[in-house]
Amino acid sequence: MRLDLIIPHYKEPWSVCHYLFDSIAMQRSVPARCIRCIVVNDGDDPTLDNIEFSRYPYEIVYLKKEHGGVSAARNYGLDYSDADYVMFCDIDDGFLNNYGLHMIFAAMQEGFDYLNPNFAEETVTKKEGAVVIVGHAADITFVHGKVYRRQFLIDNNLRFDPELTIHEDGYFNAIAFLTAMKKGRVKKIETPYYLWCWNGESTVRKDSEDYTLKTYEHVMKARIKICAELRDRGYEQDYQEAVGVTVLNSYYDFQKTAWHQQKYAKYYRDAEKEFKKFWNLYSRTFNDLTNLKVAEIAKISRDNAVNNGMLMEQTDLKTFLRHIEHEVKLP
Repeated sequence: MRLDLIIPHYKEPWSVCHYLFDSIAMQRSVPARCIRCIVVNDGDDPTLDNIEFSRYPYEIVYLKKEHGGVSAARNYGLDYSDADYVMFCDIDDGFLNNYGLHMIFAAMQEGFDYLNPNFAEETVTKKEGAVVIVGHAADITFVHGKVYRRQFLIDNNLRFDPELTIHEDGYFNAIAFLTAMKKGRVKKIETPYYLWCWNGESTVRKDSEDYTLKTYEHVMKARIKICAELRDRGYEQDYQEAVGVTVLNSYYDFQKTAWHQQKYAKYYRDAEKEFKKFWNLYSRTFNDLTNLKVAEIAKISRDNAVNNGMLMEQTDLKTFLRHIEHEVKLP
């Protein structure tokens, strides 16, 4: 049984890449012949061209393609793979401990379609600048540490959307997880083995709130695609719930106090326009939800918003939606 680790690369220097490969080499209790890394150079960038990958005890395949973004790169690696299972890794991450692959292979022996583990995040405190490790319970957003049976992905046409180059993993994982819940086997691992490493040069990690606000338009694009995909796959109940969750989560997201800073004005307008596209497509579905269902979703969305520390309800939901319908103009 073999595992392929599919790793897109785009301009990251070796100084932030080597930890992933080193941490794989240090894995214990798993034969090296059962592991292969598929590195996809997304854009013919020469940064890693002179790296001597043969020094590692496991196989590394180095592929090159025209620049198309992380989703296209992951699909390219998936198309190349012929392994039993695949895992998508970011090239500036790594394994948290030396028994991560051992845990994965033990789960592979039992069999699954979607492996959803807890993972760890390396972050830096704003005040002290100290590196700390925080844990993340199993989620269906990030690809960090998740493993998929390759044939399950193929049989169910589960791929990354190449039009999404930001927040792309949320789309992929939402569809893959729900499909596995309906048609396959989902397995969890409580002990984290994947480390989302701190990279001070990453625009995602330097200021996560700044990044989120500036890319919120892309969050909405992903949410539109998730709802469309669920509907098209016939997951009617999940589709209806996803529409409700999207409306309520977006409503509370738009209440963030940071949006009122002038530097975010353009991003706010762009995000509103993208939400209007969503509302034009799915308002009827949302309005068909029962008041009880909307209340259930609203409570969860509001609790999450409170936990994130944002100012609440500067306007009520109905006023917000009327604003979107009548005041936000699309080109």
